[in-house]
Amino acid sequence: MSKLLTILIAAVLLFSQTASPAFAQDDPRQILQDSATALQSTPGFSAKVTLSGDGSQMILATLPSMTARFTLGNHPEYGNAIHLIGELRAQTTAPPETFDIVYTKDKLIWADHPKQTINHRLPSVSVRIKPAPFKYLLLAELISDAPYQTELDNAQSIELQPQQSIAGENCNVIYITRSKAASGSKRSGVGAHTMERWFISVDDNLPRRVEQITDAGMIKATLIMELSGLSVGQQSDADLEVFAPESYKVSDTTRPRTPPTTTNKPTLPDQDQPFTKPTQSNTPALPTNPLAPNYSFTDTASTTISRDTQAGRVTVLYFFGSWSIPSKQTTPLLSTLARDFNTQTAPDAQVDTFAIALRESDPDAAEEDHTDNAYAHRLAINPDSNLPALFKVRVYPTIIVIDDNNRIIFKQHLTKDSDPKTPEQLIDNAKSAITKAIVP
Repeated sequence: MSKLLTILIAAVLLFSQTASPAFAQDDPRQILQDSATALQSTPGFSAKVTLSGDGSQMILATLPSMTARFTLGNHPEYGNAIHLIGELRAQTTAPPETFDIVYTKDKLIWADHPKQTINHRLPSVSVRIKPAPFKYLLLAELISDAPYQTELDNAQSIELQPQQSIAGENCNVIYITRSKAASGSKRSGVGAHTMERWFISVDDNLPRRVEQITDAGMIKATLIMELSGLSVGQQSDADLEVFAPESYKVSDTTRPRTPPTTTNKPTLPDQDQPFTKPTQSNTPALPTNPLAPNYSFTDTASTTISRDTQAGRVTVLYFFGSWSIPSKQTTPLLSTLARDFNTQTAPDAQVDTFAIALRESDPDAAEEDHTDNAYAHRLAINPDSNLPALFKVRVYPTIIVIDDNNRIIFKQHLTKDSDPKTPEQLIDNAKSAITKAIVP
């Protein structure tokens, strides 16, 4: 009898030591809470993000798709922020549209390139005004003060499903059935889904995928947003800002208006900052040929390039992104420029041409494209984020020419309203600057 009692006591002790951890591991709410803690403590991260859709045949062609670079971090002015830059198809047959947006708890920021404007609006702005990518930002919850709390508050049921591998990460899968909308209310847009699934990495507790599922009888649709190549680390302020030329105006309706003055002269409200439209060139003249900043980066051949190593050489820096449509049109022409000057330039006045790919969510694909096309220029991918800031590059593609005395003699980017308007004009202008630099 005493032996049996001893066995029972040992079993109870063993159960008490193992039951709690197992329960926590199998508790979907605790998994979401651990993920919320990880999000609040992370310094930030960047990743490639894709949006895709699946559903019944009658609506499949109407679902959107997106490929972009996703950056999450803390901006000194905006606070927690998500920067998304890439291409979106509103539906299968629609042409891709480039976008550049920043999402924060207190404001939405986006570039309107046709109007040369950076817009700052409150999150409550009408859906007719804000760009479509905001509507499809399924991961907006990540910068909330209490991540996932909205999902938990709206949950009718929540369960843990079998683990899955997402982008090479083993993930816990949390399945949430949303409660029905209150009587008299109506959900629309992203909030219309009836179920959702969150895929949380077992290793770092950060999300890798979210699915928003709508099942309304004949109409069934799933929107899927997935992160891959996630890299955790402190994000610079520039990584969390919309990129635009200095000539763009800012339209900010989130700021309070300045009280009128007592003078008779009308004043402009703070949210509309005037700008002077360039008349001849999109780049200010460089009469004194300023000294190039003390830059440094490493190309794909693991060679370090800097102001010191380039002394005595003419250097061409081409800032671009493979995700940028104008860059896709300009890059082959840059290769021709590099090939021409490599064969024409005397050995004592060499021209080195570097293509600097920025914000590439898939560096391997960018390098493969460079190799497959046998481009003559040298390539650097995602160098130090401070590099474009050193040269005050705000729009892609931008070409900078530095002479053999390390002086900037040329800087231009494409623009719609003045020279150069086409990639061919941009390359021709760069060629003229290089020729002047190498001719005694």
